[in-house]
Amino acid sequence: MDRPDRRIGRRLAIAAIALLGLAVIGWSLLPNGKLARVERRSDCHDPAALPKVETLADGRKAMRLRVLLWNVEGLPWPIRRERGPKLAAIANWIAARRKAGLGPDILILHKAFIPEASRIPIAAGFASVVPGPALGAKRSLPSATPPADYADGAHGWKGEGIGKWLDGGLYVATDLPVASAAREAFGADSCAGYDCLSNKGAEWLALQLPGAPEPLYLFNTHRNSREPSKVAIARAEASHILQTRENDAFLAGLPVSAAMIAAGDFNNYRAGDKSGRFAADTAFRLAAKGAGFAARPAPMTDAAAWTQAYDLLGFSSSDGLTVEPLAVATLFDGKNGPRLSDHAAQYVIFRIGWRGDAKPMPTTLKTCPA
Repeated sequence: MDRPDRRIGRRLAIAAIALLGLAVIGWSLLPNGKLARVERRSDCHDPAALPKVETLADGRKAMRLRVLLWNVEGLPWPIRRERGPKLAAIANWIAARRKAGLGPDILILHKAFIPEASRIPIAAGFASVVPGPALGAKRSLPSATPPADYADGAHGWKGEGIGKWLDGGLYVATDLPVASAAREAFGADSCAGYDCLSNKGAEWLALQLPGAPEPLYLFNTHRNSREPSKVAIARAEASHILQTRENDAFLAGLPVSAAMIAAGDFNNYRAGDKSGRFAADTAFRLAAKGAGFAARPAPMTDAAAWTQAYDLLGFSSSDGLTVEPLAVATLFDGKNGPRLSDHAAQYVIFRIGWRGDAKPMPTTLKTCPA
């Protein structure tokens, strides 16, 4: 090899090393999906920290639960920048309300991907903080069968097929006794676009209400987005349907007639919301807005309910527990408080009632020492 060739070879080697170095630096700056993980389960309950049980005029017992649902936009750099101050404002507001005895009794979070977001329930002092699927969690149930051409349409340059960088971003926090809980990731190939970078899925909790005859179940999920996924709408909606089917398979492990409060991708009446367990259940209702701050129960097909709020909570009653929404408020939407996230917060007050002569279910958690 003559000298010009040697010089060209050295330059190529130097360029290759430089590119490798830049790749290593770039990879090191990517979000660490394990850093944000928070989980704690109290082995006792403090009766003083729980909502009071009241006796209604008809003799029933009831408990009011203040439920706050918030997609906190806890996305990492470089997807989002400078989220810290607004996430701190969210955490401070929730902590201040709880310190003043104003709730929420149940906090449901979406997109809590970074520590500043996942630690919001810790700052608020919740006894139990239960996350959804972890970064490395695999689906244990069978995945939904995709359309015949679905795999051929994968876009590696838009986040598909390159692995998960973040966990599911789901959290439920409460002081109520958690009798049991479970979580399940979506199938590895059931996502679309940039949503594939997070290990989305679902979780449920069984809560024990003091004096109630049976548990109240909470369901939390975050299915595939549409426009933000940056793929064709048809592909994003196909993913939404696949994940709805996988949610249904996960929910099949619960009693069919269970009393439930469900939170998730109930926005814009997406493709999956028109099918599946909740759409087929005529008793399932959305906690829609009524006059003022009043709430009204609305079926899944109620177009007005879908246009009133980007995020919605649904609910269903059982023979033993009656679930009814009393009030609904949209907060931090630019009108009722400054915008702290790309989603407004949804605050719903539910009343959970049961017969006054019903036999309470056994309590699995002891009372916390004073």
